[in-house]
Amino acid sequence: MSAETDFIWWKHGVLCEIWPRSFYDSNGDGSGDLQGIIRKLDYLAELGIDGIWLGPVNASPMVDSGYDVADYRSIDPIYGTMADFELLLAEAHKRGIHIIMDIVVNHTSDQHAWFKQSRSSRDNPKRDWYTWHDGKKGGPPTNWKALVGGGTWEWDKHTQQYYLHSFLKAQPDLNWRNPQVKQEIYSTLRFWLDKGVDGFRCDILNYFLKDEELRDNPFSLAAGIFNGFQKHLYTRSQPGMEEILLEFRSVLDEYKDRMMVGEVYVAQDGPAMAAAYMGKGDLCHLAFDFDLLFTKWGAEGFAATMKRWYALIPEQGWPCNVLSNHDQPRAVTRYAAGTDTMQRAKVMAAFLLTLKGTPFMYYGEEIGLPNSKITRKDVMDTIGKMYWPIVKGRDGERNPMQWNAGPQAGFSSVKPWLPLNADYSEINVEAQEKDPLSVLNFYRRLIALRREKPVLQRGGYEQVPSDKGIMAYRRTYRNEEILVILNFAGERKVQAIDSSKRWKVLLGTQRSSESAIDKDGLAVYPYEALILEEDKA
Repeated sequence: MSAETDFIWWKHGVLCEIWPRSFYDSNGDGSGDLQGIIRKLDYLAELGIDGIWLGPVNASPMVDSGYDVADYRSIDPIYGTMADFELLLAEAHKRGIHIIMDIVVNHTSDQHAWFKQSRSSRDNPKRDWYTWHDGKKGGPPTNWKALVGGGTWEWDKHTQQYYLHSFLKAQPDLNWRNPQVKQEIYSTLRFWLDKGVDGFRCDILNYFLKDEELRDNPFSLAAGIFNGFQKHLYTRSQPGMEEILLEFRSVLDEYKDRMMVGEVYVAQDGPAMAAAYMGKGDLCHLAFDFDLLFTKWGAEGFAATMKRWYALIPEQGWPCNVLSNHDQPRAVTRYAAGTDTMQRAKVMAAFLLTLKGTPFMYYGEEIGLPNSKITRKDVMDTIGKMYWPIVKGRDGERNPMQWNAGPQAGFSSVKPWLPLNADYSEINVEAQEKDPLSVLNFYRRLIALRREKPVLQRGGYEQVPSDKGIMAYRRTYRNEEILVILNFAGERKVQAIDSSKRWKVLLGTQRSSESAIDKDGLAVYPYEALILEEDKA
């Protein structure tokens, strides 16, 4: 156990995103729920995580899988009740596990009571809670395109105006320039913080404000079809966001040990924008940079991505790192399909959990869970329904957790809401718990090592010159030094190390811990992950 006494859970710990509908079904309806997560808390505690980022659980018509909220202060019946949520908080906290809620406040559902009032008449008190405008030259007010394709303006026949939606037309944008909207959202944050929620993942932060002058976005071929071939110059990352983030932060700072992590989505210059949303350490506690999710497998690419990300982090900021989430294909599917899957999965695990910054795992990553194969009849995601087969949606990465080799992979007693992987009889928690060399047990040892070694939680990061195919970096803190060597190649490589020092293996995929290394050139096995510590004994 680390001797450090200033452990900050969101900074020095390990966090895990859980898609609630796919973790564990407690009541036999085919969908995961809050009681299911409660029943698996001991598993998560044994894994060693410090916090759960919970996908959206507020009441929703589920047009966008819960990212279309109809009531910010309730729990959708698919997942359970408010009593279930409060029990989850209590039971998680007993085990030292914190709960981060998904807060989706760029937009609401069109079924939210606020929007129903807003669209009822032009003089309704909540009319200005959303963005309404007259058309221009017989069409929409601007040429703005939605992130999911199509225009951002929807004609309302009843009130003879257009309303703005940055995503689906069922997701009208809130008007963040209205002080009443802001105060209501901040009151909602306090509602959940008072219940004991430890933090928020803030959905699509940089879309809150749009250009007040309603200027058209410029054409951009590079932006691609889903951005409407336009640069989103006037529809995201607008001036004024710093003030909103400072207000968000001030609400969180009213409570002890709370945090927020921002989703900052931008097709280009993503790392710089994510870093900017941390301010001087006074805005978002953390902000996601998604470049790793789009980096091709290979030591050189990963090393370049991390070098760029770390260079942008403000002095008072702190990085976080992620390889998989609910919007992108799982890392195992992207990087390890075919041969040597589990060896590559261990390299990814060592990479994520030894980098500087807070690691965000994605449920199932710890067993090497790949995407499920989704056919047209299986599709639940609206994006998949809209664009199949060009874009098949995000259901594959939101697949049910595989607990054992029994019926329905132990996830449910009935057919799950999304298909299981055909390989669940082999890739499941129960089987891997019995195998000391499994991906799951490697994750457990890695997380335990990270908890034991302050240098891995808070140390500096310095890349080390290495052979092609090898990524090597040094982590240093006070008098501690750890050398991480990752072979992304399917062949043996050689890594130069400082032979004036005696090194011991803390953890490795292909050699035993505590073995000594004192050679100038270390032979590194194919897809080997190696964590070394200077042996000062």
